[in-house]
Amino acid sequence: MPSDSRPARMDLAFDSPGAPPGIAALFLIRFDIRAGYTIAWKKTAPEIVLDNAVEFKSLPSGAHNVKEDLVYFVHDQYIGLSAFINQPAGEAERNAIMLSVGILAPLSHGRLGRSWKHAAGLKDLAIQLATDPDDTQPLSEYWDTHQLRDSEGSSPPESPLESMSHTKPASAVPPAKRRQRALSDATALISSRTLPSYHPALTLPDFLDTFGPLIFPLYRAALLRKRIVFLGDAPVESSCNFIYNISLLSSLPQNLLSLLSSTKDIPSLRPRPLFNVGIHDMAQLSALSNTADPCWIACSSDRVLGLRPELYDILVTLPPNYSRQAPERIYPKMSLSPPTAAGQHKDPKAKSTPIKATQRDTRRFITLRDGLREFSRLGEISGPEREDSDNLSTFSSNSLVEPISWPLLAYTSFIWWASAGEKGAGPSDEEAEQDAELLQLSSDDTEAAVDDHSNQTSLRRRESMVVPDANNTSQEIAIITYFRRLTTHIFTILFDIITRETEEDIDESAGCSNRSEVSSLRRYRDNEGEERDDDEHNSSTLVGEHDDQPLLRTPEEDDVIMITSSDITNMGLDAWSHADKVFVVELVNVWWGRKAQVEGSHIQCCGVRII
Repeated sequence: MPSDSRPARMDLAFDSPGAPPGIAALFLIRFDIRAGYTIAWKKTAPEIVLDNAVEFKSLPSGAHNVKEDLVYFVHDQYIGLSAFINQPAGEAERNAIMLSVGILAPLSHGRLGRSWKHAAGLKDLAIQLATDPDDTQPLSEYWDTHQLRDSEGSSPPESPLESMSHTKPASAVPPAKRRQRALSDATALISSRTLPSYHPALTLPDFLDTFGPLIFPLYRAALLRKRIVFLGDAPVESSCNFIYNISLLSSLPQNLLSLLSSTKDIPSLRPRPLFNVGIHDMAQLSALSNTADPCWIACSSDRVLGLRPELYDILVTLPPNYSRQAPERIYPKMSLSPPTAAGQHKDPKAKSTPIKATQRDTRRFITLRDGLREFSRLGEISGPEREDSDNLSTFSSNSLVEPISWPLLAYTSFIWWASAGEKGAGPSDEEAEQDAELLQLSSDDTEAAVDDHSNQTSLRRRESMVVPDANNTSQEIAIITYFRRLTTHIFTILFDIITRETEEDIDESAGCSNRSEVSSLRRYRDNEGEERDDDEHNSSTLVGEHDDQPLLRTPEEDDVIMITSSDITNMGLDAWSHADKVFVVELVNVWWGRKAQVEGSHIQCCGVRII
């Protein structure tokens, strides 16, 4: 970890003037009425095998029902991108010509290998070849121009987290200093404000619009490094973009390494995006489940994958494409694979568990959505202008949101009664301030460094990653900023809790050790009679009813991190939601290797617990 506290610079390679990256393979896939999809033309770097692989990866199931598609996929150590086209043709081609032109680019250039820079070129090639499939001269020219050269070095990162290295935090750094460093590094500078054409991050506003409040449980599942599969119909271009988006939003900033365990093998700081997969990838998905880092996120149009819950943890079922014209919005459905399915074939009796957004997620999403709209209005930035009638009451009654629990209903009713009707079920002032800070648009702190003696207000501002002038920043950057702040906020609070619990354990262990030494001294006195009297008198405390309890806490007890409902609330989570409590417990285990326990939510009146 670097020792300085300079803000980390976000770079999405926006408006990069450079040429598209070198490619390791270029291929043409055509549909043959006898042999199916075949590779009709190819050029590759040495040792790259395409046969019986890319023709399936680059053409999702159901492609014959769409006119065009843009498909991302992963093949060995390469990212693939193919442009598919389906045009009318003569009877010899069964009235349709279907072909795909694709490339492979090294993953060393980033999670997409900057392959999106080839999207326009591949689409043009597909259109030309659809007119005359036998004329492969454009393919040869494209290969000669863009083939990977031996002298081509590593490229600049394409995402704000692309250059992160998976290293261990320096354990010698004191916890307080590590926390201050993380808060300082969370303040980022964004050098560029606009995304180039075909960059998947351009779909971030549509991503939020599609998932609604479900974006937050999906984000939390990705933070837990779950195996996630999106199941939908062709075309899969939007699904591939969503894979990139959730992978980006759930990646950990490198500065958080200083807060994580220095002894545990932590997961990758970013999820593994596989993009489009199919039934031909089932063996690979099964093999990944047995690796040290089984996390992956993928999409598929093969419904068979949905019948194999042992392959994934989270199933996201996307609504059909025609639902966009429905009078009432249809949201995706999320479900948790049955625990009994792990490592087994599907148990017919086991059922998946629906995943819903919490009441807190709903309020947070409304604030984020309204903030982005206001942000676009102030900056005169074009964003999705879809008329949206969904408000808090609509979401709360929707099946995608958890119903209000009886304890929460009793609590809000009590608060309303105790405040003579001034306070109700709406967001508290602290909650509103917390959500506003996540979308704060200010340039005051873009050059700020850490000052250990700074006041609380400036510290609270540094806990958020500040975005420069709203007039020069896009909605996409604001969304990335929002989730990076949220991730930093959650992990910083958990680090504080773990540090607090660890220090308390050390103090208690030291106290128990001192009391044990005092007790031993009391046993051995010069006056043997006094010793016997004291022994008889204190037998109940020395070796009596507490004799079965150890003086020192066991390692199992030391491992348990106690988290209060207030801690849950401070993280921006729902203290009344069982799902959020489970999330925090799993997060502590995944990233710190510690056991955690969440205390139940309750309120007291005059010292008497009433809930």
